[in-house]
Amino acid sequence: MITAAAGLLVAGLVPVGAAHADTAGPITFESSGFSTGSVNGQNGWSSTGAYDQGVVASSRYTSFGSQSLRISSAVTSGSFSDQTFSPQLASPAGESPGLLPHFDATLQVGTTQDGEQTGLHLTVSPDNGSGARMSYLRLEDQTNGVHVFFDDVTDPRPVGTAATFNESDIATLDRTSAHTLRFSIDFFTGPGNDVVKIFIDGALRATGTTWENYYRYDPEQAPSNTISPTSSLLLREGGTAAPGTAGAGFLVDNVSLASTATTTACGFSTSGTTMTLLANCTTDHTILVPDGFTLEGAGHTITAIDPTGGHFTGAVVTNAGASANVHNLVVTAANLATVCDAFPASLAGIRLDGASGAITGDTVTGLQQGSAGDGCQEGNAIEVRNTAGVGTPAVSVTGNTTASYQKTGVLVKGQVSAVVTGNTVTGYGPVNFIAQNGIQVSFGASAQVADNTISNNFYTPKSNDACGLLIYQAGGVKVGKNTFSGNEKNLCNVARGGTFGGV
Repeated sequence: MITAAAGLLVAGLVPVGAAHADTAGPITFESSGFSTGSVNGQNGWSSTGAYDQGVVASSRYTSFGSQSLRISSAVTSGSFSDQTFSPQLASPAGESPGLLPHFDATLQVGTTQDGEQTGLHLTVSPDNGSGARMSYLRLEDQTNGVHVFFDDVTDPRPVGTAATFNESDIATLDRTSAHTLRFSIDFFTGPGNDVVKIFIDGALRATGTTWENYYRYDPEQAPSNTISPTSSLLLREGGTAAPGTAGAGFLVDNVSLASTATTTACGFSTSGTTMTLLANCTTDHTILVPDGFTLEGAGHTITAIDPTGGHFTGAVVTNAGASANVHNLVVTAANLATVCDAFPASLAGIRLDGASGAITGDTVTGLQQGSAGDGCQEGNAIEVRNTAGVGTPAVSVTGNTTASYQKTGVLVKGQVSAVVTGNTVTGYGPVNFIAQNGIQVSFGASAQVADNTISNNFYTPKSNDACGLLIYQAGGVKVGKNTFSGNEKNLCNVARGGTFGGV
């Protein structure tokens, strides 16, 4: 008997750049690296104005250790370059050539006392080290706690059009605890498409844009209208001074900065009916290719991750209409939870469902629930199917590479007509937890399967079979010129129900 965890199980049958990444921190302000007094000039920090700031001895919050950076609103200014700046990353982030596309900054913030400090405020911004802010949080001490405001920018363009700053009150912080603020920014080529995510104590509180369009179009930025790279954090005291906060105010600690080559949102540029992936990225949801469009991966990678509090389901990339193409894309997964999903929501890398088109020159690898060793009957690297059974879409699956898939390298299923040629399909090799199949044509599908290299699909013990090429109740299959190696069985023709021949 074939089991759900391991056997000759038909997929879908049983419903079960030049810059380098850079980091700084965590900066803890402890005595091993910092002296009490002004932070200016200490380990890359600067604060050249007459602001009420400095490294102080404090044991108010356990996570802050014995020293922290203190800053108040006793002295404020309309200036920027003399305010308090963190060290700068050697490899900045931004959307210009040579810059890394992702910037991440985390800091912990608390107050020096439990009660309200009237007029206390502080702004925190990712910056270039001299005042070119790309995002913005403002902390205001009010009667019921410290309010956190987030501002992003919209500008309808062209150059000379005033920008609109959109402000939201996104949280109220308890003064008796320290709180973690995090900026996660993805920079994408083109106007108005950067993505800023604000997390507070690990929870996503706001999603918006950077200030890129302010620099591009607002008359205040004329005539240069240029965008500076992002490499540091600006802690700014502007607005109305509150002399009563002198010697008190906010405590800041555990500051970390990072610039990386992988974004946490997937950004695309669109030209005609081609959407081009702009950078490596992660996604916790399915990427849809609009009807009639081509997703051009440009060699970049989309990595599937579990959403907060849940797990990734469905395809990483799929169609949103009657036709779609996917070219030169890399798809993988990272640390997905072991949750076996039923058809049709099961995990797949690239899936065309009821759509004609082409999947060409792509790589799908490491697509699995949990770690290798899991028996979930899903994790098909490339999948062509027709769930609705309407029409007979024609799909070409050509020149792709699939490896470390969970169940099937290339699956053709249902009322579809496919050409599967020139693919390299590589399984795990002998394993005892799942019977993989390299290429599967099943449930009425017709296909020409030729010139593929199919290897290492092998299940042990031999009570069940893994197949290099599995044909199961197919509508008509022509096979020829495939290269097989290391498979338990090279060709399995099971419950044929249709025609089978060579090419």
